[in-house]
Amino acid sequence: MAKKQLTGTLEEQCSFLYELAQEKMASGNYTGAVYVLKEIIKYQPNYADAAQMLENARQHKKEQLFRLFVSLGGAILFIGIGSTAGLRNDLGLLALGIVGLLIGYGFSNLVRRPVTS
Repeated sequence: MAKKQLTGTLEEQCSFLYELAQEKMASGNYTGAVYVLKEIIKYQPNYADAAQMLENARQHKKEQLFRLFVSLGGAILFIGIGSTAGLRNDLGLLALGIVGLLIGYGFSNLVRRPVTS
């Protein structure tokens, strides 16, 4: 996304960014929400509940990263098991990787509870 120079008063800019952060949070783009909320807090630290929203977005982002890494770990583990077992068929290894991703994702949900908004 191209950067755009904001115009208007500081209050109008913060209002625009706050709405943008809410949209990003609603769509699951927590990295974008963190970036936008940090911009708000840089210029108006006490704007609405931006600080609380920033903390919430950081928690959600941390949960997403945890799920991603555990899922990838599951895929790597299952592909490693398949390779060790002598499976040389690429399609079979791909299928094991997908199964590992799904099991890793399920495991990550069991280990850590999702963040509640």
